[in-house]
Amino acid sequence: MYSPKDYSTAELKALCLTSLDSSKALDVVCIDVHEHSSITDEMIITTGTSNRHVSAMAERLVEYLAKHDIHGVQTSGEQEGKWVIVDVGRVIVHLMQESERERYQLDNLYKCMAAGLTEDEAFAAS
Repeated sequence: MYSPKDYSTAELKALCLTSLDSSKALDVVCIDVHEHSSITDEMIITTGTSNRHVSAMAERLVEYLAKHDIHGVQTSGEQEGKWVIVDVGRVIVHLMQESERERYQLDNLYKCMAAGLTEDEAFAAS
């Protein structure tokens, strides 16, 4: 059995992206946050068309990773399906409905984090 630690960040990211692509994920954004985050190296943010689609993408991702002997993946939010987080260790995947993605603007938050901007600098840049 493998764990996420047995894979490089690039390999984990590639596996996640392959699964998301096969699940018809929309507007996939990858953001490297390794220099500014103690919890992960890479954030992947994507959109689903409905709560079923978002939950199904998360379920398929966990199953796909399990086929590659990656177990112990943590998920949150799959019951409601508005915003599901799949924690693969060095890669965290945010699967969101469009309304949630617009509301929380994670793309902007993590892009500012990756750029090393302070809160004031990020606000001024937006």
